[in-house]
Amino acid sequence: MSENRFTKARQNKEFTHIDVNSDAKNSTGATPSNKIITRNKSVVLLEPNTLPVSTRSRTKNGRNLTIPLFVEELNIIEKAVAILGQKSDTSINNFIRQTILDQCKKIIGKDEYQKMLSQQLNVIKTPKEKN
Repeated sequence: MSENRFTKARQNKEFTHIDVNSDAKNSTGATPSNKIITRNKSVVLLEPNTLPVSTRSRTKNGRNLTIPLFVEELNIIEKAVAILGQKSDTSINNFIRQTILDQCKKIIGKDEYQKMLSQQLNVIKTPKEKN
């Protein structure tokens, strides 16, 4: 399922709204491009961002990336953040996120990075279906 999502992102397809005929059944059984089924089988929708900067939140409107670490790896990260924290106000989450994004920018190029970053999407959690 996630391979399909990344393929669409690589092809730079725009996410579309599917609620026009929401009562119609999808005969192909394919997941719509703005609907994601997560690893824990919950369904989330992606919609273009319409929120002001002050109310948009990574925890409420974003997605999570979970990376298992050995204890010593986490200790290294914590020490690096503690040293950086003496020079500037930073958190472990911000440090990890910014480090990953900086590497992505080097790999995909500044123009493609800015293009993708400008296409802001928000996660909309769907209500759980009752069986």
